[in-house]
Amino acid sequence: MKNKKVLDSLENRILDFINKESLLEPSDSILIGISGGCDSFSLSHILFNLSHIFNWKIFLAYVEHFVRGDTFIEKNLIKKFAEERDLPYFFLDISKRSLKESELREERYKLLETLAEEKGINKIALGHTLDDQIESIIMNFLRGIGLKGLIGIPVKRGKIIRPLLNIKKEELREYCKRNNIIYHEDYTNFLPITLRNKVRWQLIPFLQEISKHFPESLLTQRKIAEEEEKFLSKIAENYFNKEIEKEKGHFAINFSTWKELAFPIKLRVISQIFNNLNKNLPSETLIKIITQMEKSKRGFLGRIDFIEIYNLKDKILILPQKEHQEYSLTLKIPGQLKLPTGEKIIAELVEKESVQNIDFQNSFQVYFDYDKIKLEELIIRTWKKGDRFKPFGLGGKSKKLQDFFVDKKVPLFKRNSIPLISGGNELLWIVGLGRSDVARIDENTKNILLIRVEREV
Repeated sequence: MKNKKVLDSLENRILDFINKESLLEPSDSILIGISGGCDSFSLSHILFNLSHIFNWKIFLAYVEHFVRGDTFIEKNLIKKFAEERDLPYFFLDISKRSLKESELREERYKLLETLAEEKGINKIALGHTLDDQIESIIMNFLRGIGLKGLIGIPVKRGKIIRPLLNIKKEELREYCKRNNIIYHEDYTNFLPITLRNKVRWQLIPFLQEISKHFPESLLTQRKIAEEEEKFLSKIAENYFNKEIEKEKGHFAINFSTWKELAFPIKLRVISQIFNNLNKNLPSETLIKIITQMEKSKRGFLGRIDFIEIYNLKDKILILPQKEHQEYSLTLKIPGQLKLPTGEKIIAELVEKESVQNIDFQNSFQVYFDYDKIKLEELIIRTWKKGDRFKPFGLGGKSKKLQDFFVDKKVPLFKRNSIPLISGGNELLWIVGLGRSDVARIDENTKNILLIRVEREV
């Protein structure tokens, strides 16, 4: 896409940047996020002018944040601008009331992306400038985001593009003046109420005063950080793809390969795991997680929102917390029922003489001397704190079921999914792990209660 007609010098520079970064193609449809300031009005005017050359379809969208009372001024200007150029425009409302910049930004992006999806628009253009880039890099540095934060705002991400990212805000003010574009500045941008405003009006002027190389030195550092981040991220991605075990949303890290990794790679791998679980964590939290992983003993390490972390001796398991579905069901003898988890429990009464081979090695079936317990029904339920169990071979001595799970090395996240079968207030069988010492089969046994589990394939 290199076609040029007689364009303003700034329009030519922006078109060169669009070509260099492959931001747009002929016949693209573009939703422009317009706020009412000189940045987004300039972007709208420039892309509208270029649309006649490249057959772009232009749409405008304004997002109401409900933090100011004068937004009607911006809406009127946008309405006039759009109608004069016969451009479709939309006014969107953020339903979530917040004064946090990050929350407002997240909601704004969601609205724009949803609208683009509904209208079949393939690009979303935002008016971030070089000034915004410099501010963001400084803010990321102050927040301790790490090397990736020093790269600042990406030129493109998914549908989102930023054609003005190499243009200074002052250049856009001059462009508006040359083209008689009326805009309205958000007065809150001049108030020292957010970190960005403090960086913009207090810190940046100070840095310019003490260093004649600012902001060029910062942008040079940004380029170095970008190339280093690409290199490190590629190594981390290769490790993630080849070494991390992934199954049903679970991620397992093998200690034998993990301990050989350099810390910057570990940081990126952990970040990628949590991103795959839809959780974006700050660097400070990721560092704490890595430290905890490598120092802690076996067992449950902790929970971050809905994500749980376990040390399973030779590996670390990271997984979303499952909703624990408690149940307590009655099974008539003989009879069968299907559990909420999908397994089928079957109880049968058989004569000992009719059983040719009793398989005591099968973990998913058990035998009891029926005449010793004389039950009409069984209760199949989930684990409760305080449960006690008389494991086979302990001579009738009971122990806490929690201790039994520990002995069997059953991690906490699996315990709630194991069916327990009881009868007459006695736990008879911890399915797949062990039966109780109650009603053992012996030479005098005549009738057998056979309980078995059929699992979904």
